[in-house]
Amino acid sequence: MKHTHPFFNLIVITLVVFGTSVVAQFVGVLFASLAVGKNIVEVTNILLEKSNTFPQQREILWIVQAFSLLGGLGGGAFLYQSWVARSRFSELSPNTKIDTSALLWVVAIFFFTLPLIAQIMQWNKEINFGIFDKSIRQTEVELELLTEKLTQMHHFGDFLIVLLVIAIIPAFAEEFLFRGLIQNEFLRWFKNLHLAVWLTGAIFSAVHFQFLGFFPRMILGALLGYVYAWSGNIAYPMLGHFVNNGIQVLALYLAQSTLISEEFSKDDYQFPTFITALSVVLLALALYSFYKKQKTTNPLNFES
Repeated sequence: MKHTHPFFNLIVITLVVFGTSVVAQFVGVLFASLAVGKNIVEVTNILLEKSNTFPQQREILWIVQAFSLLGGLGGGAFLYQSWVARSRFSELSPNTKIDTSALLWVVAIFFFTLPLIAQIMQWNKEINFGIFDKSIRQTEVELELLTEKLTQMHHFGDFLIVLLVIAIIPAFAEEFLFRGLIQNEFLRWFKNLHLAVWLTGAIFSAVHFQFLGFFPRMILGALLGYVYAWSGNIAYPMLGHFVNNGIQVLALYLAQSTLISEEFSKDDYQFPTFITALSVVLLALALYSFYKKQKTTNPLNFES
């Protein structure tokens, strides 16, 4: 809604997404109950159970997670944009041209980011959050257990399902909402790209409720924000988001298949110092190359 204040629009976006998330969660539970032949109360109890002993718990989580992300976040973003703001998805990409070399630079950016993010993740986990430290760490343990359940893969078919639920759907739904809507509203409000990018990145990280990984996730969110702002096309951050999550899913699958060490699949795996330093140099090169290419081909995105 270009004729209303961005703060008001952000409140409306929040309310719409909250509403669609509640509905999507319920529909996901309902669909899961039909899929596994259990009633809604049984499915809800299985979702709340912290152990891994219930059969079909993983499948139930897959279904509910997919509905929550696609219907809740993606659906909320679509509902706001099409019904409230009366605009089209295509308007999120004023630059309609997709460049193959630019796509490859995006892949490189989020590949070379991995060692640095792992190091920052380790530093983040060492932070003491004072009186909130115990509850934050307990929440982290519970969310890690949920992730373990979601990412149990026994064969290649499981890998494809987890890739869909953990990488493909979040890449579309979260980028649509956070970069496509929220970042653009902050940019309209403050007229400052860096403030818009980092505020959106901070919110993006905070809503995951995993504060032991707050800073690395915020940095990833900011990188996605700059990729979007420089390119003027929402497809680029969606690809970057997919690459980041997809590599993690692939590492988990390879570790569970005993093809690589389980240590390599951990989000805070400590790469050798030389590898981390080299990745930072390559990341800077990839970012600069992408920036220069976009500035040459899409100069209007850099006027502000």
